[in-house]
Amino acid sequence: MLTVYNLRLGQDFQSNCYVVANDKKEAFAVDIGGEAQELIKFLSSKELTLKKIFLTHGHYDHFRGTAETVKNTGAKVYIHREDEAMMTDAERSLAYAIGFRSFNSVDEYEVTEDGDVIDFSGVPVKVIHTPGHTKGGVCYVCENKIFSGDTLFRMSIGRTDFPGGDFNELMASLKKLKNLSENMDYEVYPGHESTTTLLNEIERNPYMR
Repeated sequence: MLTVYNLRLGQDFQSNCYVVANDKKEAFAVDIGGEAQELIKFLSSKELTLKKIFLTHGHYDHFRGTAETVKNTGAKVYIHREDEAMMTDAERSLAYAIGFRSFNSVDEYEVTEDGDVIDFSGVPVKVIHTPGHTKGGVCYVCENKIFSGDTLFRMSIGRTDFPGGDFNELMASLKKLKNLSENMDYEVYPGHESTTTLLNEIERNPYMR
């Protein structure tokens, strides 16, 4: 049984960082947009060992605190191959464009592809490539949970006007997610704002109809 904690990191962008923990006090994080020390203090308070960091895409407001977190925890980082260049490039990651004055590159990471399954202490985490917000945007599916990054929000979707964005690709990505509902409903944990469910978005989100 996994427990999901939500930390709002990044004062300007309020990006969601999810910490997902098992009964053995092991954890993975999804997106670390800032305030690495806040995350590290949280892990310590819960006596959690961070094993993996899953990045949903390569925009800096979603990985700004990653390098510092890795330095303190030794956690392994995962990013889709289409967005890996953003890990070390302030321009491609939009770090300077969206107002950050410094850039902390992530130099070591594992590259993922669509359909990859990553083991987290016996629990599979599936990578679903969902381009549209960025070329390498992904969702991570684990148990009945979807970590949707900036692909799908509660009653909305991610922007497609940044470099690498494509509205038609995003619509195709949403269809991928919609097809998951044939088997079960899912809790959806987006990159910004509040959580939702996949069936709720299919029924109420105009982009999912």
